[in-house]
Amino acid sequence: MRSAIKGLLGIWSLCALSMPACQWSSDSSSGLTSVIRVQGGQAMRGSIAGPPDTITASATLSPRNAAIFPGESNKLINGAVQADAHAIALGVAGDDAYWLVPALNPDDPVDPQYFNFTASLSLSPALASSPLLQPDPNDPSTFVLPLSYRAVDDAGDFGPTKAQQLYMGALGPDGTLVVSLDWDAPVDLDLHVQVPANNDAGFVIVWAKARSAEPKTPDGGSDGTLDFDSNEDCQIDGLDRENVVWTGEPPTGHYIVRVDAFSLCGQMSAAWHAIAYTPQGTMGEASGVLTDAATREAPTAGAGLTAFEFDYP
Repeated sequence: MRSAIKGLLGIWSLCALSMPACQWSSDSSSGLTSVIRVQGGQAMRGSIAGPPDTITASATLSPRNAAIFPGESNKLINGAVQADAHAIALGVAGDDAYWLVPALNPDDPVDPQYFNFTASLSLSPALASSPLLQPDPNDPSTFVLPLSYRAVDDAGDFGPTKAQQLYMGALGPDGTLVVSLDWDAPVDLDLHVQVPANNDAGFVIVWAKARSAEPKTPDGGSDGTLDFDSNEDCQIDGLDRENVVWTGEPPTGHYIVRVDAFSLCGQMSAAWHAIAYTPQGTMGEASGVLTDAATREAPTAGAGLTAFEFDYP
């Protein structure tokens, strides 16, 4: 274990001298405009595809799942590098920065064959318009972000490049207005949408226990209807998505979108992404992570975290 730490310190020392293999940036803004950021990682200026392959050490990488959303944070990934390397480089080829993450946890304290790492990714809010997204060859309607990863040894030399495809979360169904919630783990989250209405309160709330907006607006606007209560009571259906959909003209006024954690179903956390859109474009969007603390609120109408608000039209 000490040799691994000493080796990683060696990498930092080499990079401080600006050796070609490392090219550490002393500019604190490095990585601020990159499509991904890695919490606890060291930003390196340039594309991850730049350094040549000069060692044979390989790496493995596994995301909790492969779905990504613009603005998503704390996306957990883990993996390992072979024992003659003590760090992993993560990035997207063509991006303006990549990241070095230490791998210091041996699989065997006596005779390690691999050193393990854990990292937390954040995705740029501008991801949806990034030229680094690529059409999925198996489904041209879906876009993927190829996350490259490479082992890095004590001298700052790089191993061969591998890539993990991360899939951009797709929009939900068509409608004149759609409010959609996706999440990334087998948990029971609930979408709550506060909808303007012609009643004493001035609004109604659409959620799993009241799945249509009532009453209709005076101008005959159609109800928003929740299509499905996904993973209800931890009966995992694998959909991990709920949508409130209008097919006619939605009510005019102020909308509030909330995300409620009914149960994490034994999971530690869940990343979520909520979006409201019309055929003309996005009305609002937000992402976040919920932990077990979010399950302590009673599951009532309007419960949960306020994701965003918007006005229609």
